[in-house]
Amino acid sequence: HYITFRVSIMSDKFNSYNDMVDLSPLADLCLREGNPLRYERGDYLLHHGDRGRYIALVLSGYCRYVMTRDDGTEAVVGLALKGDLATGFSDAMRGRPSRISIIASTRVDVLQLPLVYAMDTVAETNPGIRGQMFEALSGTLYERMLDLYGMSATQRYRKFASAYPDIVAQIQTQELASYLQITPQHLRRIKKS
Repeated sequence: HYITFRVSIMSDKFNSYNDMVDLSPLADLCLREGNPLRYERGDYLLHHGDRGRYIALVLSGYCRYVMTRDDGTEAVVGLALKGDLATGFSDAMRGRPSRISIIASTRVDVLQLPLVYAMDTVAETNPGIRGQMFEALSGTLYERMLDLYGMSATQRYRKFASAYPDIVAQIQTQELASYLQITPQHLRRIKKS
């Protein structure tokens, strides 16, 4: 779960895979049993190369999913906002070290549980949850890929901004530019026009 934006079919939620799979049992479990934690801006919820052991319900603030390029710069590949579940799901469920980092972009309050425990608990009443999550993530990735190849940077930004004005107001320019795969300067020019 590190590319979560589905541009073609907009939703009232940024992470529109939530519309394709009911994650409320996981969120409810975090609300009931989660360990409250606070991360300050710049703190890591998950480091690249570590095993993703936890799932966290974001109560306030937001964090970014980041890949580090060969030159050391960050590429923002996703966001977890208030009400979202933050985890390196895809790699963790396959038993792989995480290929991304999850970093607090603001002060972030979460309720955290061990991922395997949370998934096993929810799977007791919804045995297909893992497959549903992988399918939803696949659909999200496909839609994003189509928009990246089929739309200009200006079109991608306008679509994003019209669907998510509250996110545009709170996210840092460099993070949004990285997410849209443009430079911060290009994003500033687009915003002015």
